[in-house]
Amino acid sequence: MNVTARFLKRALPALMLLSLLLSSLPATAAGIVPEYIMTLTLNQSKVTVNGTTYSSALPTTLRSGVTYAPLKTLAARYGYTVSFDSTTKEAVVRGDGKEIRFKSGTASYKVDGKASTFLGKVYEKSGVTMIPVRAWANATGSQLAASGKTITLSWGQKKATADFVVNPKVIYATQTAVSYDSKSINPSRILDERWSGNETVFPEAGIYTVTREVYDMTGGWSQPYTVTFEVRPPNQPPVAYFETNKTTYQIGEPVTLTDMSTDDEDAITKTEWTNNNPAFFEEGEHLITLRVTDKHGLSSDYSRIVTVTSDVMYTKDEFNLMFTPVGKKFDIVGSSVLKMTDVPYQYSDTERVLMISDSPEKIMEPGILYSDSQEGNLSMFIYHESGIQQPLRIFLAATNEGKTTETVTLGATGKAGPNPVGAYTGKVAAARYFENRLTGTETETVLKPGETKIIMPSIGSVALNYKDVLSIHADLHTTSPVRLTAFVIKDGDDPLKTLPTLKALPRDGHVRGTFMGADRTFYVKQTLGEVADRILYGDNKRDPYMFGVDMLTDRIENSGGNYGILYRAKLKVKANTMIAMNARGGLFAGVTEVNGKVVSVTDESMLTNPNQVCVLYRTGNQDEDVEITFMTGLGSNLPVNLLFLPLPSRDAAKVYHP
Repeated sequence: MNVTARFLKRALPALMLLSLLLSSLPATAAGIVPEYIMTLTLNQSKVTVNGTTYSSALPTTLRSGVTYAPLKTLAARYGYTVSFDSTTKEAVVRGDGKEIRFKSGTASYKVDGKASTFLGKVYEKSGVTMIPVRAWANATGSQLAASGKTITLSWGQKKATADFVVNPKVIYATQTAVSYDSKSINPSRILDERWSGNETVFPEAGIYTVTREVYDMTGGWSQPYTVTFEVRPPNQPPVAYFETNKTTYQIGEPVTLTDMSTDDEDAITKTEWTNNNPAFFEEGEHLITLRVTDKHGLSSDYSRIVTVTSDVMYTKDEFNLMFTPVGKKFDIVGSSVLKMTDVPYQYSDTERVLMISDSPEKIMEPGILYSDSQEGNLSMFIYHESGIQQPLRIFLAATNEGKTTETVTLGATGKAGPNPVGAYTGKVAAARYFENRLTGTETETVLKPGETKIIMPSIGSVALNYKDVLSIHADLHTTSPVRLTAFVIKDGDDPLKTLPTLKALPRDGHVRGTFMGADRTFYVKQTLGEVADRILYGDNKRDPYMFGVDMLTDRIENSGGNYGILYRAKLKVKANTMIAMNARGGLFAGVTEVNGKVVSVTDESMLTNPNQVCVLYRTGNQDEDVEITFMTGLGSNLPVNLLFLPLPSRDAAKVYHP
């Protein structure tokens, strides 16, 4: 006797009992998938079973709150027969070993002689017997569901299937542990299973087939389910490799490294260098190492030795001046900056208005942050931190308080946050604002008299959580006086419905108000860079802070650092001059546009003390007109110097040829 026969002999009594029990359960109980699903639709003379549509003698009908369908239509789709007992005047339905009787004008049916009642009554129409659909469901042990005009009957149970999936999708010979996850229909009916080809680890690359069969509790093995898949050759680690442009260098000579690493799947995900200095300033041998890692975690290393002679091409200070990339920083002696020529300048301010919303900087409750009515060109910046656990959202609204239709034009914008690092959001918002200025995109909002709309909806698109900071820069233009209101609400509240209920929030020690002069232009007569020059701004002396008015309190306000002002300067600069930024007041993360290119002080190059400079630009071999536009990042500190430093001589002995 084989294994299967022995199993059936032992399991047959249990199979019969389980089959009997399951046949008494609702067809869709415990996640069982029904074998048949019939769909009826009110007022339609058709039904659908498992996707196939059949005609019906009469439409499905709703009568006194009860849904009716033709008896013969229902019986035919179940595979039952219908006859008429002239003695009892009953319609007799037979199928699945049972007999069901319905009688016109009654509210009951009999199943194998046992009577049950139901809502409604059986009736005749045009020679067709109509019965309540729910009565039919109860009599046949079907599941009934209704949604709108659709009624669904489900019955029977599909036998368990052997479906499965192979994981992971990419398999490597000798390396990948393979699993087989069941996707069987009606898995609770499975009493046994058998597999072929289901290795946990495959020894060789190739095409493999895995097959599964399952034994259903009603008896019999399922149709085989087969999955065919590829097993790839064993994954090879990446090969780390790089070249240098030379093997021997002078002190301070630029070193060019070319990463030539490879991977059999081109899937290197991590590159790590050791001692990959852009130049070396000590003679002797220097070991440079590269490690690369692929997406599977395999890695390899490669090292190369370069030799540095005692000859000097550039000192470290000269090298930094010549080769530090734009947007990166290097160290200097901070006190030397104060010995540079302090260049005198004059300035002028435009009449463009600057609205500042930075008080209260830490928000403790919903309310109005700042509001003022303005017309014409203006700039606005918003900088706030959430001080409460409840999520908040900040919005900017425009209200037309006049009697004619007006337009608000949104120009360049920059948004950053929510993020818990204030200096980061200030820097990124300024950088995005500068980039947006170069594109020249505009958005118009038309306001009817008395109408309020949200301007720049992206401001409130993400909620601020506790200690999150949001920074915004925006240029606007209004055709006539329009009230602009920055406000904060609880996350989930409707901004326009909530705005009229809000009160102005009390100020703290930060800046809030309307200021005249959103643009400040510097005028310098001399050519810069003949010697080490510096221009100091944000010192509140030669570059005084603006005064304005907090229109919510009528308080005279000092800008406290000219944050939000757009500084401009058109300068004559000597050939071979490096222009750099040097912060004197602490952490600084500003953004500068030089000759149409935006230079952002990145995370890596954020200035943290007076002994650092960030490179902005280098002139070529001829004198240049350099146009600089810059803004102090919100959360940064002033004052700041613009430095103009002559580059080292490029005599023939020092010409660098990569």
